[in-house]
Amino acid sequence: MSRIIKRLDMKKLLIVLLLLWVSPFVLFAREVKSLNEGWTFVKGFVKTGPVAGTSFGRQTPGDPVTLPHSYNAEDFQTEDTYYRGYGTYTRIIEIPEGYTGKRIFLRFEGAGSVADVLVNSVFVGEHKGAYNAFTFEITDYVDPGENTLTVVCNNAPTFDVAPFGGDFNIYGGLYRNVWLEVTESTCISPLYFGSEGVLISQKTQRDRADLSAEIHLSTLSDYTGCEVRLAVLDADGRSVAETYFDRIFNDLVTCRLGIDNPHLWDGQADPYLYHVVVTLLKDGKEIDRMEDNIGLRYYHVDREKGFFLNGKHLKLRGVSRHQDWDGIASALTKENHLTDFALFDEMGANSLRLAHYPQAQFMFEEADRRGYVVWEEIPFVGTWVANPAFEDNLELQLREMIAQNFNHPSICFWGLYNEIQAGTDKIVARLNRVAHDMDPGRLTTCAVYIDSSNEFIPDVMAFNKYYGWYYGKKTDLAPFLDEWHAAHPTASIGISEYGAGASPKMHVSRYDEDSFTVYDSMGKNHPMERQTDIHRVQWPVIAERDWIWGSYIWNMFDLGASGRFEGDSPNQNDKGLVTIDRKVRKDAFYYYKANWNKSVPTVHLCSKDFTERPDAVTDIIVFTTAPSATLYLNDKKVSQKKTDAYATVEWPGVELQQGANKIRIVTSQGEESAIWTVE
Repeated sequence: MSRIIKRLDMKKLLIVLLLLWVSPFVLFAREVKSLNEGWTFVKGFVKTGPVAGTSFGRQTPGDPVTLPHSYNAEDFQTEDTYYRGYGTYTRIIEIPEGYTGKRIFLRFEGAGSVADVLVNSVFVGEHKGAYNAFTFEITDYVDPGENTLTVVCNNAPTFDVAPFGGDFNIYGGLYRNVWLEVTESTCISPLYFGSEGVLISQKTQRDRADLSAEIHLSTLSDYTGCEVRLAVLDADGRSVAETYFDRIFNDLVTCRLGIDNPHLWDGQADPYLYHVVVTLLKDGKEIDRMEDNIGLRYYHVDREKGFFLNGKHLKLRGVSRHQDWDGIASALTKENHLTDFALFDEMGANSLRLAHYPQAQFMFEEADRRGYVVWEEIPFVGTWVANPAFEDNLELQLREMIAQNFNHPSICFWGLYNEIQAGTDKIVARLNRVAHDMDPGRLTTCAVYIDSSNEFIPDVMAFNKYYGWYYGKKTDLAPFLDEWHAAHPTASIGISEYGAGASPKMHVSRYDEDSFTVYDSMGKNHPMERQTDIHRVQWPVIAERDWIWGSYIWNMFDLGASGRFEGDSPNQNDKGLVTIDRKVRKDAFYYYKANWNKSVPTVHLCSKDFTERPDAVTDIIVFTTAPSATLYLNDKKVSQKKTDAYATVEWPGVELQQGANKIRIVTSQGEESAIWTVE
């Protein structure tokens, strides 16, 4: 649900009432109603008339759908490419007589990629960009009673909307929530770059946090008799700071206040959140309110020592995540997001790169609550279009992303681009200026795949490197990093992508890097053991270099990528550690779990499901948090071995007998077994 109105328990509610001098007659003047139900959908462009379901005078009832919805849910993993074009959504919205004199807004959390909104066949507005929220006021477009709302989405590529390229699908539809919001004629503005109107900056140190609130307002008349009150509550609902302001200039109020000895948001160690309540009053009566959570923290990146949160070094163990699932495309629900977080938690990640575009608000709210450090980025990916309108759209999407996500303590990095070619210094510099003008308190970054001068424009940078997969040897990562670090004494370097593809259905008994080529990487031959081997070599390289400010596995989940025909599935990038349906954790997932999450006992036998084997000689590899592991083959003890520094025990070149073989691994923390049959 929108963060505009959050439910408080009774204790917090009473405290807020007392602290903010709220009128007893009005608690929440703003009404927020879900519009997720009752839609009809027609594939293609449908011109709607005054009555819902009419098209050029012909009845076109369409298919009933409930949001979130993407019209690519069924086609994005088929043999053919997925549909890119128009999709038309229609529903009736009921406007009560009681809304007379009120202001009425439509808030869309996301629509792909271009959305044209019409009310009663009258054009209201157009939003360009699939991944940010946007709001239109429809006060002058509706009448009491039934009104027809039409939204025409279009996910076809266009030269004035980012992204134009990218190795991922750009889905169409109303794939996030839609809300009807009703306010008084004067309100906290829902129109400031699609945000909820309140941006809270912070300058925090261990003993003091100085806050500055930028509160955007909107009125159809004037602000006579209005004042804004701001209170910061601790986790127990007690006020720790409050102020009010009755001078409003250019629809803006700025308030400053401070907190001594703040309780810091300290990542996963202590993701402490304060609660902010902004109240707009007119003649002493509450007419609007916005509530949000904030976390107080400070951080920096040191070129030689890496990332520091609240003065302490924190090794950022990150994963990248795309917002698509098997069977639903991008139309993820809260339950889908929570499933993903459960997998992040299980593996022991502490940082997320939400690539390559702004993702659902719930992702940031949950990252705040769980203490993840987040890299969020705009969809400037793959291709730069030399078109002023395209560059303006990039700036718009950056401004929307920053304004809408400004208050989240989890976000520490604004990403400006991913794998953009040389010759783009001017637009990258423009975006960097915008980011720092809007939000001087956060760092900017980028993801680079080849050296270019634009990589030095953001505050810090990171490389996408696929040694051992697309090029070179898996061992080439270490010399590349060391040489680049030495050659650029003023730059801070991270790893934005690394990894390899893998099919859980494909295996080899013994992995030999020299037997694979780039053709295999782009083709069908993606045995899971190859992915595992590359991660086993490259994570220690990253782990042993604290000056790498952060690293992000590509990818946490397999993802839709039209035009890829590799591994076991068409139109899919299979570099995920977990399958796109979230049902299968690949072996490399357990490698990281055993290394990153020591609080949970792990014993995992690699290639466990490789049950029918053509070769008698195999490597047996185990990932475990236990200090040692013992191998039994056909109930006979082979040997006990100590676990190495990276949670691995290995028995190379074990010879199996013809027929069935019982493999059993025993540790002090549990055991695993499998039956492998040699034919």
